[in-house]
Amino acid sequence: MALAQVVYQISTDKDFASRMQSDPQGTLAQKGWTLSKEEIAFLLSTLRTNAEGTEIRRIVKPLLARNWW
Repeated sequence: MALAQVVYQISTDKDFASRMQSDPQGTLAQKGWTLSKEEIAFLLSTLRTNAEGTEIRRIVKPLLARNWW
């Protein structure tokens, strides 16, 4: 469930998304969240390849529909 929370936070909070790019472990720790190395790598590659966040929004849309938090 933490991954869904992080994806949602990235899609709705530009400051959080920016901090995730520069210090993912520290940013997650501030929220009390942990992700696997693979999950962090996925999120960072998505953020870096798509600065506008449209890929993240595409991922979040089905999660919102299912009320994943």
